[in-house]
Amino acid sequence: MGASDKEMLTIKEIKANREIMNCLNLDMTPERAVALYLEWGSSWAHGRDFVRSEGDVSCFFRIDAWEAPAKVFLVRQSISDETVLGEVEVPAELVAQALQSWGGKRGTYGLTDELKGWLKRELTGGGEEQG
Repeated sequence: MGASDKEMLTIKEIKANREIMNCLNLDMTPERAVALYLEWGSSWAHGRDFVRSEGDVSCFFRIDAWEAPAKVFLVRQSISDETVLGEVEVPAELVAQALQSWGGKRGTYGLTDELKGWLKRELTGGGEEQG
């Protein structure tokens, strides 16, 4: 897979990148990204949000558990393509908890509430990174 060889992104680098921060959506999931960006039109029929143009993009985190150890990636999604921007280092225990919540199955997953909370605190916190 191409994602596994992506560079590591730090929280500090993500926070400093205005383009990423402007399109970052912590509530976006891989399933929702497919519905909005790759099956656009079908969501419209149900009265939901839908992508209106090529310029509509979302940046979001996904957990890739196809290979061990599972990794968290930052992804940029548009109607024309998906770009893995890089791997993001998150606490291993949060990733392990996420895997347990899915029964340890291989796959691609959205963030658990715990991971989302951690990322939100790190990305919106005013200050010092730990570690």
